[in-house]
Amino acid sequence: MKKCAFYGQKLISGHPQRLILMMILTSLLLSACNKAEEENIVVIEAEEENAAYGLIAVTKDDVILSKNVTCTYTQTKEQTVSFPVGGKRVSKVHVNPGDTVNPGDILIELSEDNLGAEIDELEYKIAKNTLLLGYLDKAEEFDKESAYNNFVYYTDKSEDDLKKYDKNVESIERDYDYRREDYKDEIEFDQKKLNKLKSEQSGSKIYATMSGTVYSVAEHLEGSTSQKDEVVMKIVDSRSGFFESSDEDCAKHFKEGDVIEMSIVYGNASGEYELTPYNISSWGEIQRFDILSGPENEGIDVGTTGTLKLILEKHENVLSLPLGAVYHADGKPYVYVLDENNFRQMAFIETGLTGDDKVEITGGLNEGDKVVYK
Repeated sequence: MKKCAFYGQKLISGHPQRLILMMILTSLLLSACNKAEEENIVVIEAEEENAAYGLIAVTKDDVILSKNVTCTYTQTKEQTVSFPVGGKRVSKVHVNPGDTVNPGDILIELSEDNLGAEIDELEYKIAKNTLLLGYLDKAEEFDKESAYNNFVYYTDKSEDDLKKYDKNVESIERDYDYRREDYKDEIEFDQKKLNKLKSEQSGSKIYATMSGTVYSVAEHLEGSTSQKDEVVMKIVDSRSGFFESSDEDCAKHFKEGDVIEMSIVYGNASGEYELTPYNISSWGEIQRFDILSGPENEGIDVGTTGTLKLILEKHENVLSLPLGAVYHADGKPYVYVLDENNFRQMAFIETGLTGDDKVEITGGLNEGDKVVYK
């Protein structure tokens, strides 16, 4: 500390003007001295009892470094509904999104126009021709028998008569063969036409092939015109699905049989779940997780997102402090401790794993040591 002093006693007596001058100079010198003193003073303040901090002890605990991974719920069993034919008017849509369906339930009806009448007519025609075809065998047998009776009626038969009989039988057989071919060709043609009409008719009614929930229906579907193979509806089985992630860290840190915490914040399926890796040997860009346990609900909607807790690193039963108790200066970690006079002092330490909420202490502090913690 720089000292300043001024002695002007002898200069003052008998000279009022000098007295005033000396007082001004003294004031200036004292001001300069005070300024110099302020620049060289280091103020150390004792910590007050009511300061906005507390003390926390170094304890042994698990230090965990984790990250949150977003995953999305998908179904493995679903039915995509499309039109088998085009150019038909959609006359009726029987379901809406959210409806539950079972195999055989009608989903969509297309206009049949005159299909029913055409099918009835063709079925009658085919049945008639099939019946007539069956009669030909008996008719042929009858004609052959008549020809034979005419032949044997005459007692005297010449060689020419026998030849005429043989030709007559051949003619009968040929005639019935032609008639059979005509019936068969007609039946086959009508059957093909009937199959086509029935295919159109079956395509006019679209059915559910699985149990599940109607997930989506195309807008303004009823009254529109069908387009062949256009997907207009999706049914999913909400009871059978997986959560999927595309985070490469999952493949690095999870193994078969791990139990993983997951939370869903929003929606009717919100809550805490436990998952486990599914078929981890087939993991690639997509990782699947099966549900082990979770809250009771009516099912998880497709597209619902959850948050997995992925443990990147874990040091068990090590000395640790909360993150807020450790500071850094030039990359070096330090803490504040109180000395015997209750003054706060810096103490450099060594650290290991920095976790989500704790820091591993590897040097500079012992178990039970207390540090300042705001």
